[in-house]
Order: sequence, then C-alpha cells, then structure tokens
Amino acid sequence: MEFYRPKKKSPLVPIVSLIDILVTLLFFLIVTMRDFEKKEAKIPRPEIKVSLPTANSLKVETITAQRTVLSLSPAGEAEIDGLRVPEGFLKEYLVGNRDNRPGLKLALRADEGCPWGRVLAAHSAALQAGYGDDEIIYRVKKPQPVEETSNDP
Repeated sequence: MEFYRPKKKSPLVPIVSLIDILVTLLFFLIVTMRDFEKKEAKIPRPEIKVSLPTANSLKVETITAQRTVLSLSPAGEAEIDGLRVPEGFLKEYLVGNRDNRPGLKLALRADEGCPWGRVLAAHSAALQAGYGDDEIIYRVKKPQPVEETSNDP
C-alpha cells in the first residue's frame, strides 16, 4: 500500500531582501578597508600656527567712579548710603538723592537673604526715580563653593 506523499518543494530564499544587506556589507567593507602601504608611509600634514588671545593680553580697566549705594537688608529694608529709608518711600528718597547729587549713578547691593521681590521693587523704584538701566549696577557676592560636612567622628 502506498500513501500519498506530497512533492517536496525546494526551499525558497528571498534574494531581494538579501541584496540590500549584501550592498550594505559591501559598502561597509569598502569604507573601512585600509591600504596598508599608505598606512606605513605617513603623509605630513601642513601645520598652521594659531595664537589665541589670553587673559593676560587683555586690558583691564578699573572704574573708580563714585556711586550712590542702595543697600537691601535680609528683611528687605532699604538704605541709601547708610541712611535708612522708611517703608514705601524709596522712590521719593531716590528722586531726592538724584536731585541733590546729580550725575551719580546707582549701585544696588542686596543681601544674600533679601527676598527677590524686594530687589525687583527697588529696581523699579530706581527706574521710576529717573535712573536709566545703564546707570544701575548690581553688586553681587561671588558664589562660594559649598563645603561638605561629614558626620564621621
């Protein structure tokens, strides 16, 4: 007795999808292939001498012009050249200072703990008093690195 046996089909390998892989590999091999003769004979490259500016070559100008100092305490209290300004009268004091001492620019110095809103309010009061943006400078403290404390005995 003979059973039905289907004919075995030859396995089909899709060549179309393998061609793009073959091209990619061929391209990779061509790009990465090195000529060993050129590797041994190194071609000298031209050198360009470049002189970059350094900090020592720059001129430093120290400005020692006198300025009116507006100080803000940690609580936000204002002082103009050591004279305490009552709350709410900063603009009027700045106008009076500008009239009594014409030509002096303003230096705004805020304490580290001063609320940022008070600094902005002082800046706005100075602008309203007639100081221009170019006449107001900020004196800030240079940030210091935080030292880590260890709890080891």
